[in-house]
Amino acid sequence: MDVKKIAQKENTLKFLVRGVNSEFANSLRRAIMADVPILAIEDVSVYENSSILYDEFLTQRLALIPLTTDLKTYKKGESAKMSIDKEGPCTVYSKDIKCSDPKIEVADKRIPIVKLLKDQKLKLEMKAVMGFGKEHAKWQPAVVSYRQLATISIGKDCDLCGKCIENCAKKLLEAKAKKIVLETPIECDLCGKCRDVCNLQQLAIEYSKDDFLFTVESHGALEASEIVEKAAEILKDRNSDFRKEIKKL
Repeated sequence: MDVKKIAQKENTLKFLVRGVNSEFANSLRRAIMADVPILAIEDVSVYENSSILYDEFLTQRLALIPLTTDLKTYKKGESAKMSIDKEGPCTVYSKDIKCSDPKIEVADKRIPIVKLLKDQKLKLEMKAVMGFGKEHAKWQPAVVSYRQLATISIGKDCDLCGKCIENCAKKLLEAKAKKIVLETPIECDLCGKCRDVCNLQQLAIEYSKDDFLFTVESHGALEASEIVEKAAEILKDRNSDFRKEIKKL
């Protein structure tokens, strides 16, 4: 197995994993989305709400606001107290959520929650609870996708006419040592134009079976790299537990 970071910008991480199969790739994706714990608002006590939104609508919006999470301090089921106390006229934003633990705060302070008119009030107390994405989407730390890399094969009757090179939308094909090669398969989106313009039908384009490009976009609760590292630890622990159970047979 070989892992290589391709790009990292703000909350998005792209990395390439070589030498694995689709089952492993899917296990890593599911572990990232379902098994890495984060904090999310779960219990809300409404003391006063004279805004236009019903209590249920407010609590649903609050639950989906991403909160920064300290994996070393908080374990599954543990919680932190939070509150909102605002009076209109104003717009209540996520930045108005206060937490008893200074290490925990909203990941994005610009999220609008509700608009209060004159004399309207909003007073809430909440619990941010550690949970898992397999229990509810609000506990999913990131959106994850992966795709297999492209590979091309050239038949022995290729006459190197160059049509495939000319028609590649991203200019990824080159002629080297009397062969057509795909220089940067990471950039190829398998549009198939190179294959379609080959009059001799000597070019075939397929998916690689053991090279996967992952894209992890964090909601802000954890760094994207931290999420991937935690998911890898979870998979390693599961494998260890499985081996122990197998030995008992």
